[in-house]
Amino acid sequence: MRILITSTGAWGTGSFTLIDAIIKELMELGHQVKVIFPDANLETADKKAYYSKPELFHVWPFPIACNGFRLDSFPLMIPDPHPLNPEAKTFKELSQGELQCYFESFSNEIKKVINDFKPDIIECQHIWAMDHVIANLGHAFINVAHHSDQMGFHYDDRMRPMTIDSAQKAKFIFAISDNVKDEVCELYHVAPEKVIVIENGYDKAVFKPFHENRKNVLKDLGINTIPPNATIISFSGKVSKTKGIDIILKANQYLKNHPIHFIIAGAGTRAQAMELAVLNDKGFDNLHFIGHQTPTMLSRIHNVSALNIMPSRTEGFGIACLEAMACGLPVVVSATGGPDAYAVGEVVPVEDAEGLAKGIDRILDLPKDQYQQLSQEALTTAGQFSWENNVAKRLDYYSRAQTN
Repeated sequence: MRILITSTGAWGTGSFTLIDAIIKELMELGHQVKVIFPDANLETADKKAYYSKPELFHVWPFPIACNGFRLDSFPLMIPDPHPLNPEAKTFKELSQGELQCYFESFSNEIKKVINDFKPDIIECQHIWAMDHVIANLGHAFINVAHHSDQMGFHYDDRMRPMTIDSAQKAKFIFAISDNVKDEVCELYHVAPEKVIVIENGYDKAVFKPFHENRKNVLKDLGINTIPPNATIISFSGKVSKTKGIDIILKANQYLKNHPIHFIIAGAGTRAQAMELAVLNDKGFDNLHFIGHQTPTMLSRIHNVSALNIMPSRTEGFGIACLEAMACGLPVVVSATGGPDAYAVGEVVPVEDAEGLAKGIDRILDLPKDQYQQLSQEALTTAGQFSWENNVAKRLDYYSRAQTN
């Protein structure tokens, strides 16, 4: 089977983590795959992995210009940071001319890819813009709902009619959790039987427990201010209110029992985080913002950490939480209906900074044998999620979409 996958943005996000995983499984099974995504050619540590494989990754290059309008980089659905687009506009901020330029340019680009690759089925990440173009071109496609697109639906009323139309024209919609399925049925007025829940997995070759030298990790990250006796807590996510960065900043003042340092890995900067800060007596010297990192580095960070946190205000699935658990870390997550469905550790209320601090303290206060038991439970639970099963289910619906 020939499968074309579209992505609204470049790598470094949860949706692209899914893409990287499923294309690997699909190719191992003998299928032919092509991925198209927009990119403005910024330098990153993992850029070569995508630009060196034109037979697999088709880059839609930015800037684009047409009819007197220009977009320097691809727009975003919501105003959260993106590692490959630090100064992006959202779709909502585009003028009507800029939006039409986006659609016209992508239509021209995707026509060339479809003519050359001749896909049997197209899988569109997010119910948003690219699927709208493909629907208008008359090709069979499946949508994938990641929750950020449902956030975009609420944020950007101009896009709503287009997303409802493409959701209704999709052969099927894959949702990454039961909660996301419920959102999809409600927002786009589609029948529940059309929406298939396929939960995410993680890369078992990368995210696993192993002995890692803490000094080497901190040296490679350029961090030289964490004392040897300090406990490291990892966080991997965008520096945004959506992901609860401000909740971490507030929780920091309540942590009394342990010398703790947070390593914050994700798109965004310390300066952006400090814009969300509240004054407190403790300060923020124990928070280290290291930006977007490769999966390999994230795994190394998890393996020198005691636990992982995900205090999001809203979350579809929370793949970063699963990756941390796969490294043997207990987690503290907020009750968003995403990661709390499988998290091993503590679940605290949304926007509860003191609750987050107490959850952290409860895990760090555990006797060694109880902590090790919790760590093993995290490993066992993570092991139940498989990209192999994910792709097997996808292939069934790819075949159905071709015949329907």
